Amino acid sequence: MAFVVSRQRKIFYDLDGSRGPYLLLYPSLWMDLKSWEEAGYLDVLQQEYRVLRMDPLGQGRSDDSDDISDYLPEARIQDLCCLLTALELDNVHFLGIGEGARVGYLLSAREPHRLRSMAVLNGHPYIPEEYEKKTWQQYLDWVKAQDWDKLRREPVLKELSDCQWDRIQKVKGSNRVAALQAEIQWPGVDQDLPPAPSAPGMLFTGTREPSFMKMREAGRNCVYWRYHIFPQLEYRKGLLDSEILLPAYLDFVRRQRWVPRNYEGG
Repeated sequence: MAFVVSRQRKIFYDLDGSRGPYLLLYPSLWMDLKSWEEAGYLDVLQQEYRVLRMDPLGQGRSDDSDDISDYLPEARIQDLCCLLTALELDNVHFLGIGEGARVGYLLSAREPHRLRSMAVLNGHPYIPEEYEKKTWQQYLDWVKAQDWDKLRREPVLKELSDCQWDRIQKVKGSNRVAALQAEIQWPGVDQDLPPAPSAPGMLFTGTREPSFMKMREAGRNCVYWRYHIFPQLEYRKGLLDSEILLPAYLDFVRRQRWVPRNYEGG
């Protein structure tokens, strides 16, 4: 595992696979880079892609912060672009879930030349709805009280392994609180998105997902973006079951032949 320094803080990452285009995996707020391997994603994806996984600030082995501003859009995009610049990458496939979905929209809006394609799950580009703010506030209250039993009963988190929960509980409380407060204050990036994003996008969702309507709206509003509706979503170790998501994702990403005009290799 290696790291880059962004804003005077270490951001850790791993790079696996020896051939194919680069694919960046960006986790949700609760996950770290190990989660993709534990949920079965890495073994499949590294057969065709050079897979870049990262621990965002405050997650996994990366440094932490109890300053809310360090988890808002400007800081998140700066950390990500610092990593991509250090590795000299300007043409990556992107797959993000939850927090990773919001960062994917942000990258599409602010740094579109870095994307070869964007795929997201469980996140939309708009200002959080009131029900979302209430959910994040509930999570925040449970974290402050260290009431892990209630948090662990949440649908997306109940399938986490004991090992994953051990890692979550090792995160400094003030750091987790700041990250959750940033989720509540997330400004949305829909006003920054061009009507025709320069890279194709796929928005994965299900009719029972709280973000379904907003994701479908985003998929309809942007040319070159599509949405894929799963009849049922099942989570495994914090991520959508790889046997459900990866066939659809690989079908999408294998069809992408778009390369930016300034692309020179990689």
